[in-house]
Amino acid sequence: MSRATRTNRHFFAHSVEDADQSQWEPLEVHLREVAELSEKFAASFNAADFGYLAGLWHDIGKFSRKFQDYLLTANGFEAHIEQRTKVDHSTAGARHAAETIPPWGQIIAYVIAGHHAGLADREGPRSSLTSRLQEKEIEPYNLAPADLLKPQRVLAVPSIKMPDNNRETIGFQLAFFTRMLFSCLVDADFLATERFMSPQRAKLRPQDSSPFEEMQSALQSLLNEKAEAAPPGKVKECRQQVLAACREASLFPTGLFSLTVPTGGGKTLSSLAFAIDHLLKHDRSRIIYAIPFTSIIEQTANVFREVFADLDSSLVLEHHSNVDPDSQHESPQSRLAAENWDAPLVVTTNVQFFESLFAAKTSRCRKLHNLTNSIIILDEAQTLPVDRLRPCLAVLNELVLNYGCTIILCTATQPGILHREDFKIGLQDVREIIPKPAELYQTLKRVDVTKAGTLTDDELIERLSKHDAFLTIVNTRAHAAKLYRELSEQLDCQDSVFHLSTYMCGQHRSEVISEIRQRLNDGEFCRVISTQLIEAGVDVDFPVVYRAMTGIDSIAQAAGRCNREGRLPTGDVFVFEPAEVKLNGYLKSVAQTAREIAPDFDDLLDPEAVQKYFELHYWNQAGENKWDKTSDKGVMNCFPYGNNMPFNFRTAAERFRMIEENGQTIYVPYKKEGEQLIQQLRDDGPDRFLLRKLQRYSVTLHDHLFILMRPDIEMIHDQYPALLNPSAYDVKLGIRVDRPGYIESSVLMP
Repeated sequence: MSRATRTNRHFFAHSVEDADQSQWEPLEVHLREVAELSEKFAASFNAADFGYLAGLWHDIGKFSRKFQDYLLTANGFEAHIEQRTKVDHSTAGARHAAETIPPWGQIIAYVIAGHHAGLADREGPRSSLTSRLQEKEIEPYNLAPADLLKPQRVLAVPSIKMPDNNRETIGFQLAFFTRMLFSCLVDADFLATERFMSPQRAKLRPQDSSPFEEMQSALQSLLNEKAEAAPPGKVKECRQQVLAACREASLFPTGLFSLTVPTGGGKTLSSLAFAIDHLLKHDRSRIIYAIPFTSIIEQTANVFREVFADLDSSLVLEHHSNVDPDSQHESPQSRLAAENWDAPLVVTTNVQFFESLFAAKTSRCRKLHNLTNSIIILDEAQTLPVDRLRPCLAVLNELVLNYGCTIILCTATQPGILHREDFKIGLQDVREIIPKPAELYQTLKRVDVTKAGTLTDDELIERLSKHDAFLTIVNTRAHAAKLYRELSEQLDCQDSVFHLSTYMCGQHRSEVISEIRQRLNDGEFCRVISTQLIEAGVDVDFPVVYRAMTGIDSIAQAAGRCNREGRLPTGDVFVFEPAEVKLNGYLKSVAQTAREIAPDFDDLLDPEAVQKYFELHYWNQAGENKWDKTSDKGVMNCFPYGNNMPFNFRTAAERFRMIEENGQTIYVPYKKEGEQLIQQLRDDGPDRFLLRKLQRYSVTLHDHLFILMRPDIEMIHDQYPALLNPSAYDVKLGIRVDRPGYIESSVLMP
């Protein structure tokens, strides 16, 4: 067909390999399908018109001779995924939106221009929105139907509540609205394209359903069973009180809640009960459970799967970097649901949750529109990072204010992040679910916390040697390794001594934790030396815990591993000052803050002590009225207010990273499976599922340690570091960066 005779019905969005053009997808059909899907998604936050126009215009650049000629040589997804070296088909729609409906068309321009490459900065040396809109080489799209290019909808001011007239706040709100709209478009575009290109894959996606009444019934049945099986006593009574308070609070209007329950008080299942009841009461869409550390995500997800064992296995989506693709819980359906969080109950990490809310990439943003009208539980909310606290709190406030979310701050030690005159960035109008948290703490108290003073390693080991079962938590990996070796030699019984640190790969840690639990259940000797990774909700129950001086929130978490089930009259927690370890940076800061308040309180875990600690931790660390400079890494400066919407999305995403990229990930030959996976990488090269499996067999090292160990590291395919020397990975300690020739353990980095 010649260019001269081409008509609108012969413009295509997607071609099909080895098929004639009668089976290709007409461009106008694709645009209207995406528009309708994007409109539906955006309607959840009162932005249907914005969503519709973004979808309608996102690919009008395909109404060009250059792109249509390109389709004759490129097929399938290759033609859908835009590469600037081939044919740019997104800039045309962005320019059309910006010129046709100012000023709000600028928002749609960001969304359309980024629907393949990601949200851009307004200005800058890289491919900015301004440079895209001014680009002179864009193919004309005047062959598009005239009615399709007309706005068709009147764009009013975005339906955003703006109680604060502060220009900075308004800029942040408009930028977040843009990111949510972007999510609607990229998910709609992907789903519509998938329906045409891969209809069998599309059929695997979950259909619209509301399983929450069945989930409510299943949870109630399990709670009844647990209540009947639990021994009588104060722990059982308190857990019932917590559950009752959650059920009562679920009737309140949507908004911000806090659930302050001491460790072992049953807050995981009680918060889930609140979420399901609240969701049914207020017709919400899904539940998101965010946890600080991957080390306990599997544990929490398995608890939820136990609850819903008799229901559809796809109800619980476990989404984090360490998910094993060979796990029985992984399926084609779950992998698809992970792309956009289209599942009733999502269990994920704080890193995944918050970084997505500030992301620029399409893959990270695609899920965001599914957060609207959801119940979000932030477990261990006290772990919010001080240096990114301001954007974290701003986005939580925004989700509640304009996107229909209810958020529960679920923790044993509620952090001091509520709004005050001298803490204006704090969360406002937070309802505490537990009527009297201080009384609950006293009732549930199952341990005595003793200040043990300064102890040398020899003195500590002498004390530990007297116990058959104990947990000792120290602040650095080097100290944990040193104590493990010396204690093993002292006891001459390595089988009963265990070590845990992040120098062990995830699979290794999981196996050790499983063995620790089994020994504790069987009443066998069990001596554990660990870094703080075990504090993050790992469900273990020791009669004695030693904790090196640290922040009070961490001391509380350590205490939660002692006499957890209340089987003893009281457990013993000893807080000691290590005589031979010098701390730096954050670890030094939180330990010093705890030392400042320690003389004023006999019980370091008294709620008043906890409140005082967080006041010092959050407020003094930044300094009064200095939050603008120290608590956001410059993220909030990326969203100034202006008629041309001068937002810098890419820069904000780079600045917000919750885990700094200051290390190298190495694959380790832990046991035969680790060795086989590394060999498979050598033989077959990388693929997505192999790399996901290898995540379970990886360790991250600081850059300077990576350099020191370089002689033992192989760069597979010049890109993937793997430990070449098996002797450099110890079956007890993990990577041995303290071997002779590397660096002595006494001077290892934390």
